[in-house]
Amino acid sequence: LAWLRDWLQGRAPAGLQVKGLLCQAPARLRGRPVGELRGEMDACDPHPGQAAASPGAAPGGSLRVRWPPAAPGASLRLSWFRPGGGSVTETLVRGERGEYLVTSLQPRAAYRVCLSPLDP
Repeated sequence: LAWLRDWLQGRAPAGLQVKGLLCQAPARLRGRPVGELRGEMDACDPHPGQAAASPGAAPGGSLRVRWPPAAPGASLRLSWFRPGGGSVTETLVRGERGEYLVTSLQPRAAYRVCLSPLDP
């Protein structure tokens, strides 16, 4: 979530108060407010299986996200947002599914997409 921390510190609207946004991993940062973290997050290793990309939405405003199928019963968090505007959207997906179609995107805009496993 270093990108979110950077946004909170550099581009968040004046007066914005974010409460309850706490770091979950790594253990040394667990429970700390994301907006207060400085260089501590710069050395974070990605969670095993985590993927991030900045693809562009298709002309029709959709984007197909694919990943190697996970074990049955695995759950993943899929998050996306458009840098410079909009809010973060998240959904939970079944890992064995292997793909998800994100719709209602601004056509031809760049999006940041992150897929990370949820702890069992």
